[in-house]
Amino acid sequence: MNLGYKAGILAFVSIMISTNADTTVSMPAKDSHALAFWQPRRALTLEAARRHSSLVRIARLVLICFAVFLILLLLWFFVNTPKSMPSEDNPDETVKMIRPVYKGRTSDNLPYRITADEAVRFVQNPDETKLVNPVLNFLRTDGAQESIVLAASGLYNAETQVLELQNDVNLQTDDGTDCKTTHARIFVKAKRIEGDRPIDCTGGFGRAGGNAYEINENYSVLVFKQGMTAYIIPKKTPKLRGAQE
Repeated sequence: MNLGYKAGILAFVSIMISTNADTTVSMPAKDSHALAFWQPRRALTLEAARRHSSLVRIARLVLICFAVFLILLLLWFFVNTPKSMPSEDNPDETVKMIRPVYKGRTSDNLPYRITADEAVRFVQNPDETKLVNPVLNFLRTDGAQESIVLAASGLYNAETQVLELQNDVNLQTDDGTDCKTTHARIFVKAKRIEGDRPIDCTGGFGRAGGNAYEINENYSVLVFKQGMTAYIIPKKTPKLRGAQE
């Protein structure tokens, strides 16, 4: 009986050893399967990392190229932008005005107005103002329509109220008289004009002119000097005089 018992124990031990041997042998199979599953994922991860690195390099290169382009664009802009020349100050110039307006009244208390595109006043003559495209608006008589004198340039003395006009001088009065000359010295307060250049006038009287002239008595009497030429309409002739001086 002891022999049978021992034989049974030996058989049980053999079975256990065989089972452990099978289990031990089966472990490498599981590890091999896990390794086989991990290797493709690792390969895919490395490939994605390589693609990411390539994208980073490309992005860095694009940013560098864009920065270089911006620098070159700024350099081109600074080189080709016209440089503003600093205006040189005139030491004799005190005041420069745009569209100035001078107002006053004549000796018979009628208003007048002097305007210009530009006016410059100088230190040495503070009462005189140089005008660009001056315009004198005035009334010959109370209740009359406004008359006008235009010129390309002029000089106005605020103290004496004398307006000296040069170049393209044009007098247009409310009665239809139109005179053209290149020089006029207008005594604004006294309502009188004189000039030492040729003048040509047209109006209801016809046409008249001279090598020098005066316009007196509220701009209503025309005096032609140093020779006079005229084509007169007798019935409509205003106060015209020729004078040899």
